[in-house]
Amino acid sequence: MIYKKFTPKNLLTTISIIAIAISGCSQEKTETRAPQPIPVSLTTLERGNLIDSTEYVGTLEAISRVSLAPEINGRIMRIVVQEGDFVTQGQLIAELEPTQQQEDVFAAAANVQSQIAAYNQAQSEFKQREGERDSTSSQVAGLKADVSRSEANLKSTLADLQRATADLELAQVNYDRSKFLVNSGVLPTQDLDDKTRDLSSAKATLTARKEASQAARAVVQTTKESLNSAVSNLTVAQERIQGAKSNMDRAKANIDQSRGNKGSIEQNLIFNRIVAPVSGIVGDFNEKKVGDYVNVGQTFTTITNNDKFLLNINVPVENLSRLKMGLPVEIIGEDQKSIISGNISFISPLTEQSNQSVTVKISFVNDGSFKDEKYVRARLIWDTKPGILIPTNVVSSLGGQKFVFVAKPSETDSKLTAKQIPITIGGIQGQEYQVTSGVMPGDRIVTSRILDLRDNTPITEAELTSTNN
Repeated sequence: MIYKKFTPKNLLTTISIIAIAISGCSQEKTETRAPQPIPVSLTTLERGNLIDSTEYVGTLEAISRVSLAPEINGRIMRIVVQEGDFVTQGQLIAELEPTQQQEDVFAAAANVQSQIAAYNQAQSEFKQREGERDSTSSQVAGLKADVSRSEANLKSTLADLQRATADLELAQVNYDRSKFLVNSGVLPTQDLDDKTRDLSSAKATLTARKEASQAARAVVQTTKESLNSAVSNLTVAQERIQGAKSNMDRAKANIDQSRGNKGSIEQNLIFNRIVAPVSGIVGDFNEKKVGDYVNVGQTFTTITNNDKFLLNINVPVENLSRLKMGLPVEIIGEDQKSIISGNISFISPLTEQSNQSVTVKISFVNDGSFKDEKYVRARLIWDTKPGILIPTNVVSSLGGQKFVFVAKPSETDSKLTAKQIPITIGGIQGQEYQVTSGVMPGDRIVTSRILDLRDNTPITEAELTSTNN
């Protein structure tokens, strides 16, 4: 073996070569370890609306829903629609046999005829009483004339009696004077005879006049009694007329009532037709078939109109102070997205003791996807305010703190780096967090390859998108 002798010069040369080799390897290793920017997707944040809301489970209630029941008893004669058919208001659903109602109509018609006969009889009686009144009235008028004539005759006989009395007094005076003169021999006896005859005649005349006046007075008395009797009869006739008129009016009222009853019963006959009071979908017939007997008020089927609904939800009393009419409510689907919107139209004045809640109704128009009495989830929106929304899948957690990566220019050059920014979040709105601090509108956040990033990781923009949150 041949050994080569090293000199200091050779040693220096060897060391230099080794140093150069080591330096080259170090530079190559440094260039290999330099990180490459990670291509990521960026989204520019924009101002949105932060919604303060609470989710509840509610029950749908169709505004137009009726339980269809017959208004008369009867046997089902035919059913003209099928379960599940859509019917319009007034459309025929089924018909009942109107046997009993038809008999009631016949009885009511007979009663009308009976009342008409009673009215005709009352009217005949009324006319008869009017005839009696007219006859009695004529009799009263005649008797009044008779009374007047008898009173005039009495007055005349009394005048004759007065004159006869005067004539008798004069005849007595003449007789007494003649008797004195004859006895004195002044007048002949013939003159006394004449005066005696005249006195006798005057006495006879007075007696006749007294009898005539008594007869005339009796006639007046009799005539007045007849008149009073006739007047009484006239009063009775008037009362009978009033009674007959009352009977006639009552009979006429009975006719009107019986005709009304007949019309009502005929209306019941119409009720053998069961028609739809509202437009909607026919429910099941509760196992009722043609030939089955149904009673008044017995539910036959239902008709439901699903065009408009009320959503019933129970809100706990701790939120009672926040409730107010008109608050917006959204029915949400499985993806937390709003399907239909409505507003509170009713707030119950009573509290449910069992669960200490208040019933609230929300009215809305159905889009065709809901059915009556269905359970749905609803979001009651208490308030909205401007803010920022960030998708939940771009937010990371570290020790209970939430972070997002924001694209920022590098401190040494214009290249982008991913800055890990702590944020404060509120509730979850759909698939996004409500952000209350940490980022601002205009910031660009990283939305892809989040797990590959660390603070200040170089990134490059693979795709730039802008969304309204």
